[in-house]
Amino acid sequence: MLKRCLLLAVMSGVAQGCGSKAPELRATNRLETFAFTPASALEDRISAVPLEVLEYFRAEDKRPDYASYSPSMDEKKLLLDYLRLLPAVYERVFRARCAGIYFISGFTGAGVTDWVIGPGQKVYFYIILNPGSFKKSLSQTLTERERSCFSGRNGWDVRIEAGGGYKGVFYALAHEATHGLDYALGITPYTDNTMPEYYRPKKHIAGDLFMKTWAGYSQPHAGSDFPGRDRTTFYGLGGGPKLDISEAPALYKGLAGSGFVSLYGARTWAEDLAELATFGVLAKKPGQPYAIVLRTPAETFRVEPMRGAAGARAAEALGYMEKIK
Repeated sequence: MLKRCLLLAVMSGVAQGCGSKAPELRATNRLETFAFTPASALEDRISAVPLEVLEYFRAEDKRPDYASYSPSMDEKKLLLDYLRLLPAVYERVFRARCAGIYFISGFTGAGVTDWVIGPGQKVYFYIILNPGSFKKSLSQTLTERERSCFSGRNGWDVRIEAGGGYKGVFYALAHEATHGLDYALGITPYTDNTMPEYYRPKKHIAGDLFMKTWAGYSQPHAGSDFPGRDRTTFYGLGGGPKLDISEAPALYKGLAGSGFVSLYGARTWAEDLAELATFGVLAKKPGQPYAIVLRTPAETFRVEPMRGAAGARAAEALGYMEKIK
């Protein structure tokens, strides 16, 4: 997940982005707010969330109960073990550009990533994760997200089958880590439209990898779009849920033919990249399932996006990531 206000300007500096003067930034987007040392071990960057960042998300999510969470040594080890299941470029970029990895108790959603500007206008990033994903399976974490897209109805349900081999924190880390790489390397044209244009990459490095699917940041080409996609919301954010679960059969039929790996990935090209890379890694694990199972009063049916065009797109995206030097 990216910052909550994806379709809003972060400040007047966005309008100045094309100019020569660097926009002013809030503390949460300035590297000096973070205790960042390039030579520090990644384990040492899994630390207490800076107060300025904690207060920002308390206000943003209207959750004064948010509190910094200190993971155990075993939880830190699991997190780093999961990081090393990803292509080698992830750890290289984390060492150079990750300002911190933090946990907030009760956080809305599985995680969030945000950009940070350092000396020489270099782009860094930090990640916040929900510690609840340590205690939930991958299937439970993805099911919670999927169900949050819909208003409920008796006799209807949706769940994600992703096996029991991974904790939910694997998904949260892989997804957010991909956003971090996108911020730092400029894989897509830009990761987050709250970032002033001044700091966006002059040229994204993925070529037409996403332009084949996307006409704009949140608008796919007609051949990849499907009815209801633009009304998907998650975790109660963005005024959601905006869809009744009775609309789910048509929605998932559209998803199956779209080339997107998930409803979440169909929101923007940045979320598309994060989902493709994450499920691309999972698809390489023998016996790892991924199915959306929808139960209605009349029938139960399955959608397996990775068996269609989404699988080919995930392999292409992951193959590209693996080649980044």
